Amino acid sequence: MAPKKPIAFIHCGLGKAGNWRGLINALGGGLTVHNIELPGHGLAEDWDRDRDFTEQALEIALSEMPSDPVPLVGHSYGAALALRIAVERPYRVSSLVLIEPVLFAAAKGRWGHDKVMRDLEPFHKKMKAAQFATAAKEFHALWGEGKPWAELSSDRKAYILDRIETIPAGNPLLMDDRSGILKPGRIEALEIPVTFVDGGDTHPVIADIISELGDRMKDAEWLTVPDAGHMVPITHPELVAKGIRERLVWDVPAT
Repeated sequence: MAPKKPIAFIHCGLGKAGNWRGLINALGGGLTVHNIELPGHGLAEDWDRDRDFTEQALEIALSEMPSDPVPLVGHSYGAALALRIAVERPYRVSSLVLIEPVLFAAAKGRWGHDKVMRDLEPFHKKMKAAQFATAAKEFHALWGEGKPWAELSSDRKAYILDRIETIPAGNPLLMDDRSGILKPGRIEALEIPVTFVDGGDTHPVIADIISELGDRMKDAEWLTVPDAGHMVPITHPELVAKGIRERLVWDVPAT
């Protein structure tokens, strides 16, 4: 029997490891899954508010990933973090799947970026006013799976509300590119296969982000899942699995 192959996943903001269950099942057996959870999410350690959220998330991710190179799959904020890991530590990543990456800084100057800034403004205003329940509804309406807030279970609402302050905590990575992922030459240096996935009905900024990033990469492919939104790995796991399966590799190019 062939040994199982390792693969790592990083979920979206306000998510948890269980979000990947459908996609993992759709990919089939033969995998050893390393499910990375963000600070304060799922079973991960609490978010240390005295630290930068992304730095703590990076530390958790690196501790949970195998030391040998591994395919890394990220969704939303998790995709931006996965890209940072691949850029800063290419020896840890053998292939990369970026699902609905929200690295907004990559789309600056494009129409989609202007639109998402306008669309996020009500959420940020509510957060600054400490109106967290209303802010959670605003955020879910923009980035949720399409189900109205009123139809979510009480447990799901509580989970979102308890972690809603982690969303603006990710802005230094997503909005400001504080770690310098987008500096000239960094993305271009990636030697691994990178697969982008978005939903056909997602926010238009995602296409701008993917276009900007993909144009700078040596081996990038783009899969769009029709009739899907931002939560495409949860709502359409079989189609995502079909599109990424052949792009998962475990060998890194010789240097």
